[in-house]
Amino acid sequence: MEFHLLGPLTVIDDGVPVPLGGVIKRGALAHLLIHANCVVPTSGLLTALWPGDTPLTARKMLQNAVRDLRRVLSSDPARHRGSGGRAALVTEAPGYRLRVDPETIDLFRFRQAVERGHADVAAGSYESAAGVLREALGLWRGVALADLVEDGLVWPEPTAWENTRLDALEALFEAELACGRHQAVLGELHAVAAAEPTRERLSCQMMLALYRCGRQTDALAAYRRIRVELVERYGLEPTREMQKLERQILEHAPELDPPSRPALINVATLPRTDTVRGTPPPGRAGLTAVRGRTPRPHRLNDFTVERKRITLVWVRHTLEGQGHDALSVQDGLREAEKAVREEAERFGGTMAHAVGPLFSTLFGHPETGENDAARAVRAAFAVRDRLTAGSTGPAPVAPATRAGLHVAVATGDAYLLFRHGDADAAPRVTGEVADRCFRLLALAPQGQVRVCEVTRRASEPDIAYRVGPEPPDGWEAVRIRRQRHDGADADASAAGPWSSRLRNTPDSPPTPPANGPGPTLPQVPA
Repeated sequence: MEFHLLGPLTVIDDGVPVPLGGVIKRGALAHLLIHANCVVPTSGLLTALWPGDTPLTARKMLQNAVRDLRRVLSSDPARHRGSGGRAALVTEAPGYRLRVDPETIDLFRFRQAVERGHADVAAGSYESAAGVLREALGLWRGVALADLVEDGLVWPEPTAWENTRLDALEALFEAELACGRHQAVLGELHAVAAAEPTRERLSCQMMLALYRCGRQTDALAAYRRIRVELVERYGLEPTREMQKLERQILEHAPELDPPSRPALINVATLPRTDTVRGTPPPGRAGLTAVRGRTPRPHRLNDFTVERKRITLVWVRHTLEGQGHDALSVQDGLREAEKAVREEAERFGGTMAHAVGPLFSTLFGHPETGENDAARAVRAAFAVRDRLTAGSTGPAPVAPATRAGLHVAVATGDAYLLFRHGDADAAPRVTGEVADRCFRLLALAPQGQVRVCEVTRRASEPDIAYRVGPEPPDGWEAVRIRRQRHDGADADASAAGPWSSRLRNTPDSPPTPPANGPGPTLPQVPA
């Protein structure tokens, strides 16, 4: 007979689930299993089963549950005659003791395996640790004692088990990263880190995995997102370890390299050609090796590199209000990603990255156009209006998931990395323009669209900006501008009623209202 606590309470007898009956019987068995082979006072059982007021008939109901449990545990004794592994529920003052082989309880096996895994990690036996910890985590079948939680029996012990599970996950990811399997665990690591944003060790592991996968920009974006959340919610800066990791990522520190990393290429030394796909120009050595490794002139690990002028739009999405559960957060992020993708494509852009609540779009790929910056800013307005309260877009979000938006736009030369054999995938972007866009995003006030000086100059014929010297946090885009036939400017707000007009095709500006300019954008305090 086996007992499963790491999920809905289940008893398995010779491979067959055993019916346990009502919540009193299942709760009593679970509490006795938690304290297996120890005497549990009757008063303790009564408090566990009736956390509020204990009914007058509680002791009688408990006695009936104990009698039924004894019948379950001793069912078909002839089949088990001579085996010493049978559980027994005995009366022992001042309550009851469940005598059971600990090996038959999944919680005990989980704890034992986790201890072995931690010991292997400490000893540097990472392959062994990864196998042991995966086996331990495989014992979980969902939320511990999920059926009892649904019935209102919420005890402190399952919370401690969940913390042990998260510790085991962190140890597992440490082992997998030490074995060089950063690509294999990135998806799982990202999901766990997103669900547990306050566990900074998980966040550091995700940043390291992203960096080792060639996604330095995404790793830095993850750091900035975590820092903003810590500062805004708790008034705390990231730990010294996380700040050190950010500096190491920025510096391409050698200690971040995986155990068996392929030859690295210094992107900053790429030749200034439109495309690095064929033979390098005469007199140029092509790509330059880093740290003395053998150079490969046309490949950056598994990528082909193209240098061109692009415009980036970064969006940071935060759900407004309190009390969001995991499902509503997931739905909100899914809605946000869909909105960013659709609006970018409608204005001729490409979805580049989606990492948690951070999304980026790319304009100027595959073809560079003179109006890339203007289309990027118009797309930024459309995304903001669609995801914030008062959206009039084709798919406004539900009130429960309306979001606070921070938006930044930057234009400049960048390196686009294309993975070989995956021509349809969006390129990865690196270079100074990506870092500049991140800095703007970190400083952008909620609800505003902030752009760099290059974007402002390129888009000013189409976009109106707040007048004044260039602020350190970029220019605030306030209106979409349309040139009238008489040469005068007709301004229209990018907020409110103008949102519906933004939904025209990117290359055909909408017609302004017949009675003149549209309403001005409400001012958002910096």
